[in-house]
Amino acid sequence: MKFQKIVPWLMLALLTLATVLVLSHYRFNQENIEIALVAPLTDVGPTISIGGNSMIRGAQLYVEQINEAGGIKGRKIKLRVYDDKNDVKTATEIAHQIVESQALAVIGHYSSGNSLAAGKIYQAYGIPAITGSATADEVTKWNQWYFRSTFSNSDQGLFIANYVKKILDQPQITIIDSSDIYSADLAEIVAREFTNLGGEVVNKWGLKTAQDRDLIIQNLVAIKQQNQDPGVIVITAHRQEAAILIAKMRLYGLDYPIFGGDSLSDISLAQKFVDTPENRDDPGFFTNNIYALTPIIFDISEQTGQDFRGLYKQRFDTRPGWIAAASYDAAKILITAIAESLQDKEKPLAKAIDQHTYHQSRYLVKESLANLQPIDTTIANSSQENHFDSKGNILVSPLVGVFNYDSLTSAYIQLHRILNLKLVNNLAQQIEQGSIIQVGSEYMLLTHVVYTGVDINQVSSIDEKSSSYLLDFYLWFRYQGEDLHPEDIEFSNYNAEAMDSGETLTLDEPLEEKRLGKSDYKLFRMKASFKEQFKFQDYPFDNQTLAVRFRHRHLTKVRLLYAVDNIGMEAVTTPEILAKWEQGQVFDEISDWIVRKVSFYPDTLINQSTLGDRRFVNTDAKIKYSRFNAAINITRNTVSFTIKELLPLLFFVVVSYLVLFLPFENISIDAVSGILLAVVFYHLSLIEKLPDGVGYVVTLDYAFYLTYGLLGLELLLVTIGHSKFFGQETTKIKQLMIFSRVAFPTCLAMSVAILFWKYF
Repeated sequence: MKFQKIVPWLMLALLTLATVLVLSHYRFNQENIEIALVAPLTDVGPTISIGGNSMIRGAQLYVEQINEAGGIKGRKIKLRVYDDKNDVKTATEIAHQIVESQALAVIGHYSSGNSLAAGKIYQAYGIPAITGSATADEVTKWNQWYFRSTFSNSDQGLFIANYVKKILDQPQITIIDSSDIYSADLAEIVAREFTNLGGEVVNKWGLKTAQDRDLIIQNLVAIKQQNQDPGVIVITAHRQEAAILIAKMRLYGLDYPIFGGDSLSDISLAQKFVDTPENRDDPGFFTNNIYALTPIIFDISEQTGQDFRGLYKQRFDTRPGWIAAASYDAAKILITAIAESLQDKEKPLAKAIDQHTYHQSRYLVKESLANLQPIDTTIANSSQENHFDSKGNILVSPLVGVFNYDSLTSAYIQLHRILNLKLVNNLAQQIEQGSIIQVGSEYMLLTHVVYTGVDINQVSSIDEKSSSYLLDFYLWFRYQGEDLHPEDIEFSNYNAEAMDSGETLTLDEPLEEKRLGKSDYKLFRMKASFKEQFKFQDYPFDNQTLAVRFRHRHLTKVRLLYAVDNIGMEAVTTPEILAKWEQGQVFDEISDWIVRKVSFYPDTLINQSTLGDRRFVNTDAKIKYSRFNAAINITRNTVSFTIKELLPLLFFVVVSYLVLFLPFENISIDAVSGILLAVVFYHLSLIEKLPDGVGYVVTLDYAFYLTYGLLGLELLLVTIGHSKFFGQETTKIKQLMIFSRVAFPTCLAMSVAILFWKYF
């Protein structure tokens, strides 16, 4: 009889196990998604090798994030790395290998020459590729299977010529190029556009051999001795050759201004000189004041770029350059396209992958890339449309960087692409005034960059009831432009309730104001109450943000960008800042919270209103402001909270359990009910500390719900024990008490384990 009762439960257990095994088999036997990545790693110089490894790290970082989150529809991403040695013949051989592999797509190649050669194979056999670093127009121009996540040579050639002529106001340039397609193509575009603008190309030298390099140095020395001016030195050669030439120029005292394309803007250029005696004595000796174009500069990048920078530094213990960011973006764009294709209800890509029909699966990925909707990337900025044009290029305005102390920082003036001329007032007048310039067939606004620094002196008076806190900090601005007034700011999160009559928070007179070379500097000190919207869903294991946020009162983002003054603040990473704060006792008044992360970043504040301006009616255009953020992410000190607040609850639970060990006749319903009532009042007293608007369940509530459940169980069992059913039968009462003593801690342990798993 007993066996007959067990059979149904045994069959149910076996059925459950079989279901789990089938689902596991289905999940783990899906084909993983393979992506090829081609980078130069060996048989190349150190500068190119650094660039190649940056490509791998950038893509690897995104792939790891996706795989840790479970992959795409349960499919993990496999990144297979190939080394093309920056050699065209090797790149072609590898392209054939990739075609025969299981790869759905390719990230790479590093250089334009290799991309162009391999692209012919990819096009012939139908496999999509995306590059984040090869900028020659021909790479994507005639190849519908090749995509690019950065700007092209045409973009940067026109940009360099116009910036040198119109912004730097230089009438002459000297061009130094090499023989490869990237360099020759870029040099030709710069020369043609600069001449069309009325400028003069006074010299054009080729850099192909060491003898050419020595000859260029001799020519520049002779020009200097004759007091002649070669103008701005525009170098379009790859960074390996350019780095050696630049080193010689600086050692010979040839401090002419240098301007380059993206080949000069990666951090690998500065890293080449880090250990030299000259650079140790004078940081930036070789690279200071070199201008170069780049798709990303971290001091003006928004939260996505800052998060990438922090993750990259944490993962690889080195700072990322734009090549790493572009490779991360290329991986993100490609994987997003694959994920969107897998969303198709008919699942053609999933079927093609599982059936190993690579021609079909690669075609579907290519089509998904071509039709990709805008996504958030590290290089995202206000002038970018994050989808591909008809030539496979993402529309990205180049940014102008200048090296300072081995770091690439934003030039004081950037150019912002105008996407809709109808939104511009008095176009002709602004062109005449120089606030708008024409670059090729497009018009661009001059955007001023204001370097901004925040140094926090003290954090105090965190009030959870009002979600407010008191900050004492220094604030400074470094900028160019007498009429800019970057201090005319509006704090978007100041605590108006803490001020008399709710007046606007404004800066006092500057503590210091001076001229630093060609730039202006203003220093202020502020002590005020600020407010964020605290979120208490995870209370008391919650994280909160203490921030100060501000934007310019009048100038929109296309006119003014607040940039992080990484050099001026010195300490910009969380460990560096915390070490500095410990010395300055910044957080000493706060004992209930622990700092997890400190970040400084600009973002975009969007005004959804048209403000009555009819130009914005029925358009996607919005009024956008550059907003600066200094944010401190804090987590509650759970040890302190447990001792002060949860220890009494633990005391109630222990007492409730110990009651079960008393003689049953001494356990009364009134006693258990009294403990339950005490817990209820204590629960209400803790909830009272939260803001009035918190109407949702917080984690702390679950701890009390667990206690209520345990006390309710105990109350039920005691009630049953005192019922007529048990009467005076000591055996039944004894069994009931044994059950209670086992069930109570078992339920408690299981519930605590679930809470621990969820929150820790």
